[in-house]
Amino acid sequence: MSFQALPRHLALLVLAAALNACGGGSASSVPTTDTTAAATITGTEPDTTGTIAIVGVPQPVKLPSGAALAGMGDALVVGDHIVVRSFSDSSITVSGNKVHPRTRLSVLDQDGVLVSSTDYGFTLAAGYTGEWQMLPSPDGFVMVQSGPGARLLHFDTQAKLVGEPLELYPAVAATSTTELAAAESSAAVDGNGFWLVTTFSLLPVTEKTQYLLKLCKFDFNGRQLTPPFEISTSALHPHIAATGGAVLAGWLEGGGAMVAMWPKGLGAPVLHSLGTSGAQPYPIVLDTNGKLGVLWNGKATLTSPGGVMGVAIDKNGAAVLPAGRTDLAQETLSSHWPGNGRMAEVDARVYKGSLLLADVAVGSYGPGDPVTDVMVLADYGVGTAALSAQKSLIFRIKVTGTGSVLGSYPVMRQMLFADHATLLFGDENHLEAARITRN
Repeated sequence: MSFQALPRHLALLVLAAALNACGGGSASSVPTTDTTAAATITGTEPDTTGTIAIVGVPQPVKLPSGAALAGMGDALVVGDHIVVRSFSDSSITVSGNKVHPRTRLSVLDQDGVLVSSTDYGFTLAAGYTGEWQMLPSPDGFVMVQSGPGARLLHFDTQAKLVGEPLELYPAVAATSTTELAAAESSAAVDGNGFWLVTTFSLLPVTEKTQYLLKLCKFDFNGRQLTPPFEISTSALHPHIAATGGAVLAGWLEGGGAMVAMWPKGLGAPVLHSLGTSGAQPYPIVLDTNGKLGVLWNGKATLTSPGGVMGVAIDKNGAAVLPAGRTDLAQETLSSHWPGNGRMAEVDARVYKGSLLLADVAVGSYGPGDPVTDVMVLADYGVGTAALSAQKSLIFRIKVTGTGSVLGSYPVMRQMLFADHATLLFGDENHLEAARITRN
């Protein structure tokens, strides 16, 4: 799902959308079902009874100056509105290139209309151009450095900074060669705080650096609720999900995917390897009762089409597979939206017993159409079987108009409310908002 492409400035996009049981190419502006096409597919049978629809015309999200809100890194529902983290106007030059931190926080209403925007620049962390993770908290939200570093920041419901930054782990001087420094982190809220999985390394970092992986739960004031558990002595790119007292961490180790499952009440995590062919595992929440899963970007082989892959994980950390299967080669979730995904990370949400995925695929919207960007919303049921065995509902969206190819770094986020979802989509040049309904 990673890619390289030339950036393009986009004008206002108008969406022509269609729902097809096999992800096919009707040009209708309303959802349709094509039972003839559905009979030709292999694998999971799509749901032909539900619908996903766009209400109205997507609108650009603009700053008070009229400039586009560009470079969305993440977005979060906070109360009855949305907070978007995007490019700051501030920048530094790194290796001859201008780099902007994603530290502009903008408040949008439930339909994606801008309410206010605050550009924090480098005031949140001097010289830091890495990512932050946004997490809901009882009085607003917090942001945690994804690394290097492990700084915690508090914001109120209007995205205003509250109090002073907190260091979850002691900062290490760049000149130190004896202290372990926080390198990469991922966080997930569960109950009275959040779990943080963090790699640590000795400085300076070289090609021989070994990364120690620790898992710890903090409250929203940065106090440790558990000791930091060491779960790997050689780990890269950690990610985490948590729900109902259960925790699942995923990382790469020795070129392979690893997960650490910690069911509620168990004394320590259970470690498992996953056969993802070296692809990065992304733990996900499947329900509020401790059911968890993993997504990854599958590599196409002679026996597997690749694409978006995913499985549920049982309480012992093992992948849930259909009877008679022992590997993950057929766990493709994206077989019904033709094309190769190119988002850096698929957006995944859980809502009313369904796993809601969003991706941008490069392919043809319909037979004979040119190859272009096709946005996809895919809802999967969550039950006791493997994710690939669940019913799916696929909604493919063709982007039309001037500059219809998204830029180098497309991004989509589904913001879920009680009666609708607001789909935010864009790239390094702009952001659009569209209202989505499901039944």
